Amino acid sequence: MDDLTFVESTLPPDGNGRRGQYLDLVVGGASLRSSIGEDLLVWASTPLQSGWDLESGLTWLTSLSRGRQVSLPAGRVALYVCRECGDLGCGALSVNIERCGSVVRWTQFGWEDDLDDKPWSAIEFPLEFTFQASAYDQTLRAARERVLASQSRTAPTGHLWWRKPGFVAIDL
Repeated sequence: MDDLTFVESTLPPDGNGRRGQYLDLVVGGASLRSSIGEDLLVWASTPLQSGWDLESGLTWLTSLSRGRQVSLPAGRVALYVCRECGDLGCGALSVNIERCGSVVRWTQFGWEDDLDDKPWSAIEFPLEFTFQASAYDQTLRAARERVLASQSRTAPTGHLWWRKPGFVAIDL
């Protein structure tokens, strides 16, 4: 069985030299970002990024638990999204998550956006991970507690267009 953890990571510099803190996915002791390819994901982050909406991050953790993300056309779950806006129009690395008894499986990794008629396209090399459900759920609960403990209220400023008054952000 594989194991899942979250580790605080720093994004590589974007085109403007900005970096950001986020919680990265680690499977079997290796960053999933590195396993997929840093060059393929230089534009991406998990939704657990400093300065991002707390509620969206918590919703994402719930989608990892339930194996379905309502906002994705194929009912899959986005693992990495645009590091600037998180919008599906920019693309996402998504996965199919299945629960079967005491196991959770991640299969059919692929690229997805809401611009094409095709729901998603497979990555070049097949990946599949199997987790013990109880350990997987505990990891998601721990990540949720960590994100909740990091929250901060912030003014609606900056390049993140979705910030509104009273915005509660993740603050890693």
